[in-house]
Amino acid sequence: MEQRELAMLGVLGVLAEEGTATIKTVHTTLQHTFGSYWGVSTGILGPTMTRLEEDGHVELTLTGGGAYRITESGYDRLQSLLRESVDGLSRSPLQPQLAMKLGFLHHIPLPEQREEIDALTDRLRTAQAELADVKSRHEAEVDDELDTGYRGDLIRLRIFVLDALLEWLETIEIDCTSER
Repeated sequence: MEQRELAMLGVLGVLAEEGTATIKTVHTTLQHTFGSYWGVSTGILGPTMTRLEEDGHVELTLTGGGAYRITESGYDRLQSLLRESVDGLSRSPLQPQLAMKLGFLHHIPLPEQREEIDALTDRLRTAQAELADVKSRHEAEVDDELDTGYRGDLIRLRIFVLDALLEWLETIEIDCTSER
């Protein structure tokens, strides 16, 4: 997912939860919630908000003060962004798209939440297998770990993160008693 779509996902997700918010509030919320995964800047949020407004996904509130709210079209766009596949998990298991997808997943219909989690679990298992293969090749090709620095450790760390994500996903229960 490119930066523009990531910013759209973040803005729409925050507005879906806050009701109304200024660009500053959206920025603060994204920094607080996802700052460890994505260094969101106000420089991308302004143009993103303008684009979302032009596309009819957000609108300025009548109360002024530069506050925006999400529209029905915006909810639809949020849900389509949440349904997008997360790629590159073997390269970077803790990426911003994954964090935001998990953070805002409750904004898609309940049956689809389970489908998305199952699809994500499959992708993580595929990434896990890819990394296990890389680890095996690395161990077979490298005579002396000291000559390659910490590369082997980094592969093991990515596998560890994938294992932890998979273990955590297994604990998620979908609450079928609540709706948007």
